[in-house]
Amino acid sequence: MKRHASLAFLAASIVAACNGQPDTCAELRADLKKCGLSATSLDCSRVDRSSLEAMVSRFSEHGCDGAGQSDAKTDAVDPRLCKAAGWSCPEPPTPDPGPQRPASPLVFVSGIDESAVFDWNPRIAASLNASFGEGAAFHVKVRGWSTTPDRAADLWDSLASLHAQTGTKLNLVCYAVAGLDCRYVASPHGLFAGDEKSHREALDTIASITTIATPHRGTRVADAALAALESGTAQDLLSALAGSSDASALPSGGSLQRTLLGLTMDASLPFNATIDDADGLYFQSFAGVSHILGKSSAQSEMSIRKHCSAADGSPRLFQTEGANDGMNELLWVTAPWASTSRAADGTVVASPSDGMVSVASAKWGEFRGCIPADHYDVIGQIGHATRDGQSGFDAPRFYRWVASDLAARGL
Repeated sequence: MKRHASLAFLAASIVAACNGQPDTCAELRADLKKCGLSATSLDCSRVDRSSLEAMVSRFSEHGCDGAGQSDAKTDAVDPRLCKAAGWSCPEPPTPDPGPQRPASPLVFVSGIDESAVFDWNPRIAASLNASFGEGAAFHVKVRGWSTTPDRAADLWDSLASLHAQTGTKLNLVCYAVAGLDCRYVASPHGLFAGDEKSHREALDTIASITTIATPHRGTRVADAALAALESGTAQDLLSALAGSSDASALPSGGSLQRTLLGLTMDASLPFNATIDDADGLYFQSFAGVSHILGKSSAQSEMSIRKHCSAADGSPRLFQTEGANDGMNELLWVTAPWASTSRAADGTVVASPSDGMVSVASAKWGEFRGCIPADHYDVIGQIGHATRDGQSGFDAPRFYRWVASDLAARGL
């Protein structure tokens, strides 16, 4: 009897041990998804049980920073996670940041929503201040889900206050729709149209404008979302716009529709015809490129080479060969629409996208290039600012380079 009981206990222990890894693996998978990291190729059998438990413990203790190495002063990904997730974990594909502090601080301007998903990960500004000294970077949050004129007025109040505080001009780094707001403040036909004195004050406040994944020439995502709202089939699209499966965080009433109307492809034509650039002000832009499941094809690679280029045809692509970004699952529904926008000549064109905004639409001023990041990754979201295990993109490091590059330009 005792022998049978011992065998039964041993069998139960074996079953529990075998079931433990799948449970721990499920925890790791959930942690990756929560942090916007791809879990599609996760295979927990590639690592031993103690490594698996250690990684889950780090996520529990450090949140999304748990993806990073625990014993090194680096944003590199934990090599055990690289192995389990099947990531190549390449080095960052963007240039090394220089040591020179910009003459004017960088001001990171928030996107369409007031939620964290559409706002800069605080680690980015903190990284600049740690590298270049306090006051090298600031953050401005603009009211969410409002029209460009309303957002631009709100933005200007913050910029005027910062200018008075610092006594210097400001390098604006404007995410997504904030790029339109920044242009509207600076344009002679924008916020201060007909008010030459106030416009001159704006130009005395702004040193440069850098736009990141901005739909300068509209995005068909806005057109699709408006059509879906009318038909009542908008849940998946709204989840992507909210950056969460909980679309109830989006505004009700007309503010959502009014904001989306301003981002359609047709709305971009009269906007760009009116809101031109201020003479002498440096404008530059970057676009994100991402892939569903991190998979590309010969056709998509050809399109990337074509569109991720300067006006003279020279390549503008920051990417390790074969190291694609794996698009956040929330953006899979918008990705088919995101590739379509207007081109510089006003015609409709399809180009690679970050899941929300196409490369063709994101180009404005001097186009500096495509980075391997989806529409959330470009600002260190959702929830993580460690180096990406698939693409190598490292948001804090990239913006330190942007800062040092502006410094090299005397800005």
